[in-house]
Amino acid sequence: MQLQGHDVLLRQVASLTGSMPGDVPIDESVRNALPEGTTAMSAYRFGQSAWSLTAKINAVDKHGDPTAFFLKYVPGDLGQMQLEGEFVGMTELHKAAPTFVPRPIGLGKLKSVDPSSHFLLVEFKDFTPVLPDPVKLDLRRRAPAAVGLDPSWTSFFSKLLAEAYRQDMETNGLWPELDAVYLKVQSQLIPRLIGALEADGREVKPVLIHGDMWDGNIGTESSTGDPWIFDCAAYYGHNEMDLGIWRAERHQLRSKVYRREYLRNMEPSEPEEEWDDRNRLYSAKTNFMHSACFAGSPARQQTFDDFVFLLRKYFPDMSDTTERNNIEQGE
Repeated sequence: MQLQGHDVLLRQVASLTGSMPGDVPIDESVRNALPEGTTAMSAYRFGQSAWSLTAKINAVDKHGDPTAFFLKYVPGDLGQMQLEGEFVGMTELHKAAPTFVPRPIGLGKLKSVDPSSHFLLVEFKDFTPVLPDPVKLDLRRRAPAAVGLDPSWTSFFSKLLAEAYRQDMETNGLWPELDAVYLKVQSQLIPRLIGALEADGREVKPVLIHGDMWDGNIGTESSTGDPWIFDCAAYYGHNEMDLGIWRAERHQLRSKVYRREYLRNMEPSEPEEEWDDRNRLYSAKTNFMHSACFAGSPARQQTFDDFVFLLRKYFPDMSDTTERNNIEQGE
């Protein structure tokens, strides 16, 4: 599911002209997006990305002081949607937690290339790819949602999972046993397990979720040890979705010390005894997305296994024995 046109983007950027030092030319639209009075001095590739070209811009502000920015180039219409979503999400996250989220500066379309490509410009933070102190990774610094497009978290999560599953199938094709399990999850498990959060007078108070908070999207500032998060796919939802991402075997954040500190600050929602089962179900979204990005990923099998586990636990007396057998044959 790699963005189409990535190779084209590299050729486009290489074709940009300019006498500025560095290995990443700066498009005119990027220069215009810099804060007033700021002059770009050099730009070098910074970080690794399969979906974009990323760079650090070294600059001088209007007072003559050195400053820096993080630049991301992404190709095509899909790239435009990606960066618009990231810009809006990071802007809202920065408003809620300015000492936790770098400030977005601007975005737009490159003027000097064709076909279209786009850029995102963000405040630069000098951090290392080291996981932060669990105590400092305090996710309470987020704004609650006043109004949502879907008043029901149960309904909204169902839609999130459906889109993740659609993208997984687009990459990997139909797996009939997984499809049978998935349909049961949508029709029975989600109304039961997630619906319980909104039963008996309870409600889910949505908070702003980063949406993709794995190890690679968290850094630790070199000078202070403070954590910074970036590359968001933000939305308003149930705070426990954070730990659904962390559950994946491939993530270092699944360490018990991070989970323990999280739950010390943010108690599980009621029914509390179903917290781990919700966490298992929430992890399906991130596993589907990983499988969609990397064909053949073991995350797809993990999702199937988790679905079967939860269906057996919550619906041990499935009336349709044939259907149950068909589901279990996929193991």
